[in-house]
Amino acid sequence: MDLGLDGKRAIVLAASKGLGRASATELVREGASVVISSRSEENLEAAREAILTETGADDDRVVPITCDLSDPEAIPERLTTGIDALGGLDVLVTNRGGPPEQSFDESTIEDFDAIYSSVLKSTIVAVDATLPHLLEGEGAGAITNIIATSTQEPTAHHILANTMRPGVYGFAKSLSKEYGRENLRVNCVTPRGIWTDRAERRQAKFGNPDEELSTEEARERNIERLVLSTADHALERYAEPEEFGRVVAFVSSDAASYVTGDVIDVDGGWSRRLL
Repeated sequence: MDLGLDGKRAIVLAASKGLGRASATELVREGASVVISSRSEENLEAAREAILTETGADDDRVVPITCDLSDPEAIPERLTTGIDALGGLDVLVTNRGGPPEQSFDESTIEDFDAIYSSVLKSTIVAVDATLPHLLEGEGAGAITNIIATSTQEPTAHHILANTMRPGVYGFAKSLSKEYGRENLRVNCVTPRGIWTDRAERRQAKFGNPDEELSTEEARERNIERLVLSTADHALERYAEPEEFGRVVAFVSSDAASYVTGDVIDVDGGWSRRLL
């Protein structure tokens, strides 16, 4: 299938590793020129080289810009730099690192303020900065928000994420209603069970729930905080990052031209919702 991304211009936030990099890679593979952002210049350069090597794309198809999502006031200027480098914008993929896994008892009001800025406010500011360019581009524009599937079925010890992330869902749905007539599509793509570096670190920290553990061992290792168990997924396996990235590329493309205001789960059948 031709996704119609050839020649499109995209920005992917928090794209130096994990799901952001996988999404940027698939957009480049499908023909788009992509700005990748991260607060680490070193990580950005490593990601750029990896994307170019994997896709065989020309050097000018991947543009790195530093952008710290925990500092929303700096986002507009950085994204404008990226848009200028691309010569316009057709696709924005919002993404951000996961909030720390904490219970309410472990969290402070300052923690909630910080996660509001880095998760919800950063998304709003990024959309505000890029919206005029998305609306003036040739053809349809697309905003695709990467936001965890687990937010739809909140679990314990994720109070910060489960409080702030739902706002991205509501924001995306509202945007889709307000700008549909202007040919802008807005969706969320939600991961769970994707085997990234972050997932590997969490597995090492909390243990593997697929192991045979006693109740005492599980409690000691905080196993209830671990969300990655193959037994929880209908496909009974983890996914590779590129499997997720391909869905982001599709939803962001002209091939998904009648998909907006929606939430697309990429979770291997983890969700237990009927609808």
